[in-house]
Amino acid sequence: MKMAWFDAASPVEAAGPRGGAPVGMLSELPLLERAAILVLRLWRDGTPGQAQIAHDLALAFGPARAGAQLDRIDALLGIVLAGARRPMMRHGAECQCFGGDESAFANMVAAAVIGERDDAMVFALALIAPNHAFAAVQAAEGFGLAVLGLARAVCEQVRPVPPDVTRH
Repeated sequence: MKMAWFDAASPVEAAGPRGGAPVGMLSELPLLERAAILVLRLWRDGTPGQAQIAHDLALAFGPARAGAQLDRIDALLGIVLAGARRPMMRHGAECQCFGGDESAFANMVAAAVIGERDDAMVFALALIAPNHAFAAVQAAEGFGLAVLGLARAVCEQVRPVPPDVTRH
């Protein structure tokens, strides 16, 4: 019996690196997920990207707190990149779309920040070997809070609150 929709005689070619296929646009994401992906991209650019993150953290948190925030970012990305089940795919720093691996990473971070550790673990296991996944989920909350603070500071610089507006 041969199924009409599947031809076993035709070779199936890979559509590109697993995890790199575009799944959405950064503009569609909430602030935390978008910021997590952008920080991941910069970090993976090496020393120049990491220096940019450190600089931005110093501006956002002040020199006294920036080091601790950078340690949170380094902790998670160290676990994720060292414990990856396969090479983690990413788009370029300026790319406006994001791929499957970046999506799983951002969703892991967002779930950890809101306390949904089981959901965070599901996303972690899509990227990371099981023996590293629990540590990644634990580190993801601190990473997410650091990145969210950074993103909010950047948004404040772009759209400052008028002086006559009271914050709640």
